[in-house]
Amino acid sequence: MDVKMAFLRGYLKDDICMSQSQGFIEASKGNLVCRLKNSLYRLQQSQRQWYKRFDTYMLQIGYRRCESDCCVYSHVFKDRTIILLLLYVDDMLIACQDMSKVQELKSLLEKEFDMKDLGPVQKILGMEIRKDRNLVKLWL
Repeated sequence: MDVKMAFLRGYLKDDICMSQSQGFIEASKGNLVCRLKNSLYRLQQSQRQWYKRFDTYMLQIGYRRCESDCCVYSHVFKDRTIILLLLYVDDMLIACQDMSKVQELKSLLEKEFDMKDLGPVQKILGMEIRKDRNLVKLWL
C-alpha cells in the first residue's frame, strides 16, 4: 500500500509562516506572510506530522505499536490471528494469514487516507520477496 501525498496529510500545531508565493502577492500588501495549517513538502516538520497522524489513527483503531520499532503495528484478533503492518515513510507492508483481515485493514486505511494498493509485495526496502504457496515458503 502507498499513501498518496502523505506529507501533505499532517496537521501543524505550531505557528509556521512562509512568505507569499509568486503570483499571489498583492502589490498593496506585499509584506504579508501565510500561516500554514497543513504540512507542505520540504517543510522540516512534514515527515514527523505525517507519522504522528498515522500513529494516532492506528492506535485509535486498536493496533499496538511495537516497542522496539515504532513503525511496526500489530493486532491480535479473538481467533488469535495476528496481523502486522510495517510502515516505511509512506509505504506499507501488511502481513496476515487471513486475507479477509488484510482487506478489512486496507478498507479502514482507505477511509482515512488516500491510498493506492500496489498489489502483492514483490520488493521492499531493496529486498526482493518471493513466495511459493504450494511449498509454504517465503524467500527474501
